[in-house]
Amino acid sequence: SLVGDNQSDTDEAEIELPNEAERETNGENILLYGVPGSGKSWTIEHEYCKPGTKVERLVFHPDYTYADFVGQILPAVDEGGQVSYRFTPGPFTNILREAYNHPTEKYILIIEEINRGNAPAIFGEVFQLLDRKGDIHDIDNDGFPIGSSEYGITNMNIAREMYGEGRKTTKVRIPSNLSIIGTMNTSDQNVFTLDTAFQRRWDMRLIENNFDNVDPKLADAVILDTTITWRNFCTEINRIVIGNSARMSSAEDKRLGAYFVHLKDLQFNDEMGDLSDGEYDTLRKKEMVGNISKDEKVHLDRIRDAMKQNRRFPEKVIKYLWDDAFKFNREIVFETTNYQSLEQVIRAFMYATKLDRFKMFKENVRSAFVNSER
Repeated sequence: SLVGDNQSDTDEAEIELPNEAERETNGENILLYGVPGSGKSWTIEHEYCKPGTKVERLVFHPDYTYADFVGQILPAVDEGGQVSYRFTPGPFTNILREAYNHPTEKYILIIEEINRGNAPAIFGEVFQLLDRKGDIHDIDNDGFPIGSSEYGITNMNIAREMYGEGRKTTKVRIPSNLSIIGTMNTSDQNVFTLDTAFQRRWDMRLIENNFDNVDPKLADAVILDTTITWRNFCTEINRIVIGNSARMSSAEDKRLGAYFVHLKDLQFNDEMGDLSDGEYDTLRKKEMVGNISKDEKVHLDRIRDAMKQNRRFPEKVIKYLWDDAFKFNREIVFETTNYQSLEQVIRAFMYATKLDRFKMFKENVRSAFVNSER
C-alpha cells in the first residue's frame, strides 16, 4: 500500500488508487551540461522526449522561487465576494499530480538553465525527493517501483493536490513515471553554484561540442556571401580558444557551440548591396535633410531590411567573440591595432563583401578559415 501510516482504512477504501503494478518505471534525474549552443535542448527533444511523452518545460532565472516552482498560498474570491486562502500549485506540483494519476504514461519535467536560479533554494524540501530508488529489495520492500523517490516527505499542500483531501498526510514522492531533466551552460557556472549534494542526485551528461550529429544544412551552410561554412568557422575558432587556454580562464567553456546560431543567422540577403559604394550613406543623408524621393525611400527601406538580416551573424557571433570569449585578450584573434571597439568591428564586417568581411581578424585566423575550405 502507498497510503501513509496515519491514514485510516476507511479513507483508503473511499479512494480509487492508481494501479502501481501498471506504473511506468525508471524515472530519473538527468543534468545535461556543456558550452552554450552545444545541443542540450536538441538532445532532449531527440533522445528523451519519445512520442507520447507528456512534457512540461520551464526556465530557472535569478528571481525564480520555491513558490513559483512548488506553489504558494494565495487569496481567492468566491461568487459571494468571500475571500479565502488556498494553495495554488506550481508546475512541479502539477506534473507530480498528473504523473501520479496517470501511471501508464511517461512524464518529463524539463528545467532549462537550472543554474541560473538558486536551484537548492527553489527545490526547498522537495530536494529530498531527488534520491531515486535503484532496485527492488527482497526484504523490507516498500512497494514503490524503481525510479520512485527513495524517501518521502511530509507536505500536506502537495499531498492534497496529488492524492486528494482524504490522503493529505500521505508522504509525497516523485512517481516512477516522471523524469526530471535539467540543462546547464558550463560558461554560467558562476551564476549560481550547484553544490555537490545537489549534483550527486543527478545523472550528469556532458553534451560534446562537435558537428557529428548536426544537420548538414546548418553545419555546411555558408556564412552570408563569404564561402566559409559555419562548421569550419566554428571549428577553427574553437581550436584557437583551446590552444590559448593558458591565456584564457575557463577556455573550454568559451567555445562556440555547434548550435550557437540558427540557419537563418547565416543566410545572405543580397538586396543590401555593397555598402562601401556609398549609395546607402547617400540615401540616409537625403532622408535626414528631407529631400529623398519616394522611389529612393523604397530602395533605402529594402537595403535596411536586408541589413537587418545580414547583421544577425556578426551581432550574435562576432559580438560574442569580442565581448565575451576574447574579452581580456582580443589581440589573439582580432587586429586590435586597427579595430579598438565593437562598433568598428561590426561596421567593418557590414561594409565589406565576401572574405573581406573577416578582415577584423588576424591574418593567421583568416587563413585558417580559408584553408579549411580547401
